[in-house]
Order: sequence, then C-alpha cells, then structure tokens
Amino acid sequence: MLSLRNVPLVYLSTLVHFAAAAGFLTISRHTFVRLPSRSSLVASATAGPKFCEQCGSPTVLRVPEGDERERACCTDSENCGHIAYQNPKVVVACVPTWKDRILLCKRAIPPCEGLWGYPQGFLELGETSREGAARETMEEAGALVDPRNATLIAVYNLPGQLQMVYAAPMTTGDYVAGLESLEVGLFGWDQIPWDELAFPTVGWALEYARDFAGIAAGGNV
Repeated sequence: MLSLRNVPLVYLSTLVHFAAAAGFLTISRHTFVRLPSRSSLVASATAGPKFCEQCGSPTVLRVPEGDERERACCTDSENCGHIAYQNPKVVVACVPTWKDRILLCKRAIPPCEGLWGYPQGFLELGETSREGAARETMEEAGALVDPRNATLIAVYNLPGQLQMVYAAPMTTGDYVAGLESLEVGLFGWDQIPWDELAFPTVGWALEYARDFAGIAAGGNV
C-alpha cells in the first residue's frame, strides 16, 4: 500500500499518474493499492466478441495480416472474414456547481450502487462531449447546465475507456434524482462523503473542480 497523505495538492495529480503507471489504484484521496498487471487488464479488454458480428460464426483470436495485435476474427474466412476491432468507449461526465456547492448523485445502478459520484455515462452518436456531459447531468440529476459553459477539467485514459470530465455551473438551483440515482444533493466541500465515492476518478476530479470553481467549505443544502 502506498500513502500520499502529506503530498501537496499541486503535486498530487502528477504522482497519481506515476502511481497508475506503476500499477496502483486509489482507494481514498491519498492511499493506493496495487492493481493486476496492465497486460492482464488489456487482454481482458481486447478479447472481442465470441461470435462474428456480421455472420454469426465463431471467432478466433489471431493477429491479422498487416496488424500487430490479436483481434477477434471470423472463422468463416471464405464467405466473411470479418475482423472485430475493439476500441475504447468514451465516457463523459460533469461536475455541476451551484454557487459554492457541488451537485452529487447517489448511484441507483451497479457498479458501485449506493455510492456517490457526479453525473456520467457513455457518449452518444451525434453529440459533442460537452453536450453529452450536459445530457447526463439532466438524465441523472435533473439539473440544467449549458454545454457552452462547460470547461474540461480532467481526462482519464483507462483500460477500455477514455473519460472526459467537465465542470459547469447550473443555470438554476433545481435538481431531482433521475432513474439512475437514488438521491441527489448539493454539497459544500467539507460535506462531500469522501469515504463513499463510487470511483477513484470522482475524487480526483472533485479536487480539480474545487480549484476551478473556487468551492469553499460549507454544509449541504
């Protein structure tokens, strides 16, 4: 276990990236535990479909001609020969702010059901990342943010997905829990449930959002 409790915030994000590269994952704002090897994570993320997406035949993992890594290839090479290229998913997220508060949602769905985070989800076709973050905010928290006012505060390159996190002021103080949220609330900095956050990335982005939006200490509303 690796502890960074006494590291100044100005250096923390850099050390977080070094910790991730060395195979560690945060379990709190300052504590890290070792992950399985990156090769095992990559292998599980790139296994591909077991059946061809075009014809339904079984697939086999092999390196196609002219490629350098294994792909799920259709076994019916004569009639189909489809190669399934697995690409990372794009996750968009928003840290909505209202005056000196941050809007958080308690998750109603797995993974991490019952834990807190900001609105986030997969980017849809036909929308920009800012528009996707605003959509997720409305769907999960019933809160309105203007995509034009969303500022990118963090990008996380994780196995199988790329996360883009924005901070944006709410246009009104209204919010309501969506279908994927058990409850929603506005929190001052000293009221954030740090030990009940859904993902390590949530804590990291909240630190960035505090610096960006100037969030001060205060109670939840």
